[in-house]
Amino acid sequence: MELFYKVSFQEVVADALSLVEERELSSKHALERVFRKVAGKDREKARGLAHAYVFEIEKWRAKIDFIINSVLKGSKVEDLDPYLANLLRIGTFEIHFRKVPPAIATDSIIRVVKERFDFSRAKFVNALMHSIEKFDVERALKRLKERDRIEWLSVRFSHPRWYVEYVIELLGYDEAVRLLLSNNRPQRYYVRANTLKTDMDSLRDYLEENGVRTALTPVPDVLKVLDYKTPVTRLDWYKEGKFVIQDLASAYVAHVLNPEPGERVLDLAAAPGSKTFHAASLMENKGEIVAVDYSYDRLMRMKEKMKILGIKNVKLVHADGQSFRDKAKFDRIILDAPCSSSGTYRQFPEVKWRFDERKIKRIISVQRNMLRNAYENLRDGGVMTYSTCSIRIDEDEENVLFAVEKVGLELLPYDFSWGDRGFLEIGDRVFRAWTHRHDCNSFFIAKMGRQ
Repeated sequence: MELFYKVSFQEVVADALSLVEERELSSKHALERVFRKVAGKDREKARGLAHAYVFEIEKWRAKIDFIINSVLKGSKVEDLDPYLANLLRIGTFEIHFRKVPPAIATDSIIRVVKERFDFSRAKFVNALMHSIEKFDVERALKRLKERDRIEWLSVRFSHPRWYVEYVIELLGYDEAVRLLLSNNRPQRYYVRANTLKTDMDSLRDYLEENGVRTALTPVPDVLKVLDYKTPVTRLDWYKEGKFVIQDLASAYVAHVLNPEPGERVLDLAAAPGSKTFHAASLMENKGEIVAVDYSYDRLMRMKEKMKILGIKNVKLVHADGQSFRDKAKFDRIILDAPCSSSGTYRQFPEVKWRFDERKIKRIISVQRNMLRNAYENLRDGGVMTYSTCSIRIDEDEENVLFAVEKVGLELLPYDFSWGDRGFLEIGDRVFRAWTHRHDCNSFFIAKMGRQ
């Protein structure tokens, strides 16, 4: 598929994979950046296929790298030039996952290697691709299972080893496997009615008229998309801001916080804005929400989305949620903290490969700084939600205990209407959702207050 002179489809995918890895962009934003430079009659067709490639390669990267590392002699894929490594991942994915004829897959990769590198590297890659073609994956996995069951699970289901070990300890072997399986299933879509512009009954009728079958959920303004003829993002009501796509558990946060019209609300890590916008609709555009985020670009995207959704009571502030202070205290605070994103693997498979124990310790430090800062910004008698899309106790229950014992916040009782309870001595007073149990992101919520 030629897109424009001397740029192949494989180069487009490799460019996007490199941006995902080096800049830590999401697959979506990496492809947006790459396709700014792409023209040609096949552009839109290529964009959809490129997204599928990038998403699936990131999802199955551990298994893909296992195949490549098994045929490399004396080195690993991680030791190679990053761009070359991504080209090998594309070739391996095409042969073993998409079942592209090996000669075609190999030829496509070799052409790019010759263009980007040199003849000797092309010769090396050609030999490697022939070995990858002949590699018996199932036989190798069977041997790995006999030797190291944890590593086998890590490769078989393509998750980081630390994650596999963690969920087995947390949930037990059988349920851990169910979670691993669920993380690799197609993403479930949920839509939230923007009650500033429509109501649930009207939204459900509109979606049904447009071939979108939905079901009610435990969150009163959220519908589960069961199937569709046209993707919901192409519908007029989506473009007009009458509904948004938002994960079920994420949309529960604003209801737990329960902001009232006329109150002052602070969101300390606001972008991309889903919880801010939800709070604004529950407040009927009355009162004020101060939405803080460290990323100016993400705040500008929020600004554009606010226009579409008809939101008028949000003030955007470019600042660090660890240190932001306002001259007046707030009635309510949303702290959806930056985290390991270990509950979002189904939605964002690229985040699987971004965290290790050292990086997680650093992010826990950020979370605790933000909890301290939330306390300082909250008025006496005020309430807040602390939430993450992480499965980890050290980012969830242990941080709540830190907030109670070291910061001065109080864990408030709340009658969670769905989901599971958590762990440790506060487990019965916090909320957890799990991908394999609740068909949404794995998620954590606690409601706290300052007395």
